[in-house]
Amino acid sequence: MNPSPSRGRVRALCIGLALLAGAPERLAPQEAASLTSFFGTVVDHETGSPLGGAAVSLASGPGGTAGMGTRVTNDEGRFLFRSIPAGTYRVVVTLLGYRDLRDTLAVEAGADLQVVLPLSVSPIPLAPLVVEARRRPTGPFAGFEERSRTRLGTYITREQIERQNPYRFSDLMRRVPGATVVATSSTGSGIRLRGGCRPALILDGAPTITIEGIDDFILPMDVEAVEVYRGVEMPVEFGSNPCGAVVVWTRHGEPTPNMEGFWKRMAFSLTFLALAFLLTR
Repeated sequence: MNPSPSRGRVRALCIGLALLAGAPERLAPQEAASLTSFFGTVVDHETGSPLGGAAVSLASGPGGTAGMGTRVTNDEGRFLFRSIPAGTYRVVVTLLGYRDLRDTLAVEAGADLQVVLPLSVSPIPLAPLVVEARRRPTGPFAGFEERSRTRLGTYITREQIERQNPYRFSDLMRRVPGATVVATSSTGSGIRLRGGCRPALILDGAPTITIEGIDDFILPMDVEAVEVYRGVEMPVEFGSNPCGAVVVWTRHGEPTPNMEGFWKRMAFSLTFLALAFLLTR
């Protein structure tokens, strides 16, 4: 028995719908062929060991391609981006303790991309910079370093005094070119410069009465620096003695065992010298 016309039309309609429904499935492989997979491994640059927990991002590129987000590598350092449209992307890889890796990725249709992304360890942070602040000299002593650069005269610093470790102040003068130490009493000493002349003694910028018996009131441990000038070498701020001058700077502001008694020794010595001068008149 022949099928009715109505049944034939229903069968034809069903076949047509089936064909229409199957059409997209036949086109899907062509569309998939235009997309790309981007996958690979993040490793340590020095050791080649895989790095888990690294963030791999495909950001929008200079051509305006939309970004594809971020993937985090697994314990084997692997990551995977599926179905990437053709275009130019910015690849950014970050991991704590490593330098960021930044590069540009050009993706073409129809070819999967596999890469190895090496990360370098960040530079080791340096220890904090230690700056040693030294107290800047004030007053007349502030010009000591500037005067020493002129190379006129002889300059003795605290470091040199400590290296020499002299017993008496006059022992410092024995190494000064043109200077001579002379005995002025059974225990005292005086300083003479070239030609046997007697220089002025300038103590902390102020002239004193005499340079005789200098060991009685100046101890090496009390001295910060010494300047010795001969004749025309002497700066004008230290007077006009034609012989020259011995300029002594004491260690103000720094506690030393005998600093408290320094001025007492100075006053006693000057008083003694003044009395001796009066008695000999």
